[in-house]
Amino acid sequence: MSTDDPELTTVTSKGQVTIPSRLREEFGLEKGTKLMVVPTDHGLVLKKVELPSVEEFHDRVERRSDEVDLSTSEVNRLVHEARDEDG
Repeated sequence: MSTDDPELTTVTSKGQVTIPSRLREEFGLEKGTKLMVVPTDHGLVLKKVELPSVEEFHDRVERRSDEVDLSTSEVNRLVHEARDEDG
């Protein structure tokens, strides 16, 4: 079966869907995998979101620390502002 072969699933009363096991295996979707739901003119698209681990995030921050001069409190403020904008 190719990736283009459609599969049927049902939306539950809680708005949940089960992704068929063949597709979960093919796309590496495991418990806890984050998916972005993108509305389009043709319907909904699911996109796997690859979030960095805590260690990867820490490494990224460390590499950029020489480029940006912010205190810990300034970083915390910016994080909280970003969360407020998203939430």
